[in-house]
Amino acid sequence: MLSLPINDQLSNLQAWQQNVFCMALAEQNITHFKMFSQAIGSEHGETAENILQLFWEKLTVKGAKINFTIQEENFDAIIPESNDYDFYGVYPAVDFCVITNCIFNSFSTKSKEEAINASQTSFATIASFIELQTDQEIDEATLLLEPLFIEHLAVQETVLKMLDNERSPELIKSIRAYIKSLESTNIGISTLDI
Repeated sequence: MLSLPINDQLSNLQAWQQNVFCMALAEQNITHFKMFSQAIGSEHGETAENILQLFWEKLTVKGAKINFTIQEENFDAIIPESNDYDFYGVYPAVDFCVITNCIFNSFSTKSKEEAINASQTSFATIASFIELQTDQEIDEATLLLEPLFIEHLAVQETVLKMLDNERSPELIKSIRAYIKSLESTNIGISTLDI
């Protein structure tokens, strides 16, 4: 696990803050899953988008009722098996699924680990992307100096700073709006074209 200054903060989030943090990272990276789904000619990207939308509604729409058990079954059915595909796109897609599972877990259990798990998974996507480009393994010291890593750490820090306010539907919507305003995933893929 990357030892980062934000790890302690992530471990001490309240339940709703943990929900939103995981949702924000999934929101930034859902493009990876949508691109993968398009590449294999499936509609799964739409399913994932609908499920993510339900999470946001749960926290911003008064009285919104969601059957998480059914939604988790729906989601589990679309998670790709990385060994079944021989192109890189499956890996960021699977990482998105791991982060989305962190959301489900953060709603259904009292685990304090889900925000950290989502954070580390998002950084792992960046590490594997850099390894793909350089064709060599990257160590933690090198990763910490990579522009993509530095940019994404700043995104995570911004979300944490925003979460350090009183809970309200407006605050939660503003965090989603911030993520959408980035217009790119954690590995720099435009979110506007898909």
